[in-house]
Amino acid sequence: MLKSQSSYFKTIISQKSFDFTIYIGFLVFIISLPFGYSIVFVNIGMTLILIGWLGRIISNRKLAWKRTPLDLPIFLFLCLALIASFFAPHRASSSLGFFWKLFRAILLFYAVIHSQLGHRWKHVVIGLIAAGCISSTLGLWYYINDSRLALDFMGRVGIEYQDELSIDKKISNKLRSELRDINIPLSSDASIVDSKHLDEWRIDDSTRDRRYVIHNNTTHLMVYMIENRLTGTFKMPNDLGAYLALSLPFMIGYFVSSWQSLRKQKHGIWLIVALSFVVVIMTTNLLLTLTRAAWVSVAIAITIITIYMLVSRLVELASVKESLKVVLIGVVLLISIYVVSVILIPQHIKSRFLTIIKHPTGFMGERPQYWRTSIELIQKYPLTGIGLGRFRHEYQLNGPAEQYNIPYHAHNIYLHIAVEHGIPSLFLFLWIVVIIWKRIWSLRSIVFLDSYFWRMGTFLGGCGFLISALIYGLADNILHQRTVLLFWFIIGILFSITMIKDVTHEEELETS
Repeated sequence: MLKSQSSYFKTIISQKSFDFTIYIGFLVFIISLPFGYSIVFVNIGMTLILIGWLGRIISNRKLAWKRTPLDLPIFLFLCLALIASFFAPHRASSSLGFFWKLFRAILLFYAVIHSQLGHRWKHVVIGLIAAGCISSTLGLWYYINDSRLALDFMGRVGIEYQDELSIDKKISNKLRSELRDINIPLSSDASIVDSKHLDEWRIDDSTRDRRYVIHNNTTHLMVYMIENRLTGTFKMPNDLGAYLALSLPFMIGYFVSSWQSLRKQKHGIWLIVALSFVVVIMTTNLLLTLTRAAWVSVAIAITIITIYMLVSRLVELASVKESLKVVLIGVVLLISIYVVSVILIPQHIKSRFLTIIKHPTGFMGERPQYWRTSIELIQKYPLTGIGLGRFRHEYQLNGPAEQYNIPYHAHNIYLHIAVEHGIPSLFLFLWIVVIIWKRIWSLRSIVFLDSYFWRMGTFLGGCGFLISALIYGLADNILHQRTVLLFWFIIGILFSITMIKDVTHEEELETS
């Protein structure tokens, strides 16, 4: 008897230790995710999650698999992705590497729903908000200090100009000629300025509103144009834009919910202030990335959330007078935000935004060509696709004769899935999206959550997240690098909450 009790307590202790390992793993993973050079910590977090998950399975001596409506479409989606990797027209081992990245992200989704976080999922959401806040605060600091801006490679010049840049601080006619050959026509007022880094020189051309940085590469001097686009804690501005396009609408859901539910609570005003700061600082970073697709996707997500809340509020009101008052307040608020934005937003952001209105097709850059080539490849390989991670290779073979930029993906998640995985995989992905949307919609009726703030915040955040992700996916690929991990992680959180609801309901039935 004592032996069995001792064995039982050991099992309980080991399970709790494994659950705690998973919990710490999630926190390490989500906090380090927005920092582009912290891949080690991201992998440490995911390793802790895997160790905890496998440890609990071994401790329980059973898999205890939790079934979800996504199981079948995800299984078929992965099978077709594997087939596409093996039957690619120009097969390479890299396809299996890209398959592993996709499989790892989906495995993270299942790790979340099997994690038994319970109500500690709220801590993970708080960690996600804190990580976004820290990353965006650092991003703003970098921007103020004129660092971590995007660089566009222009070309190379001879190493012999090193002394001219370092000592003479002059731009000779010969150097001007070489720079002109790589599409850098300098004005007569262009000058060399001091740089903060060794073996780096800067050229400011205020007349043409251009800045350049030159790096020593042993055999050549590498010349880059400095774009006024913030990269922040990521390596590229589009990576930061994609992260914010997914995470910012999710956090705005809790921000909106806080105003609805916490105004009269004891410490509610401080939580509202904190969430307001997070939303403002992340929105500022989003604007500074100059990523127009992310602007549009987040704006549409926020608009739909606002319309939903406004309609919900109008339905609750008893009189027409109160309804008109709410509508009037909403209109005045939107106009005020627009006027303040026009006054405060820097000119280069306004100019970038105006290209969407003045050049509705031209602002897309080379994307139309990427899409045309994608459609041609889909027609050529409709069932098995060209293989995961093979878009860049096939574009070089099948794209236009003159290629300024050779893309790694189709800059459209729907075309990208169809061209690399095959058309059947695209239909499976749309099936997955429909199931996710139905699960998010069911969050409205969850009654076991202890507050309106968490229930409505998760519902609104989930809606905003999915809307923004799908719209952003029309012009870029969110299912790669770190954003694919964030995408499936948030979906895992949304599914795990509804599964907590199901477990709670079963326990109530057993008790009764």
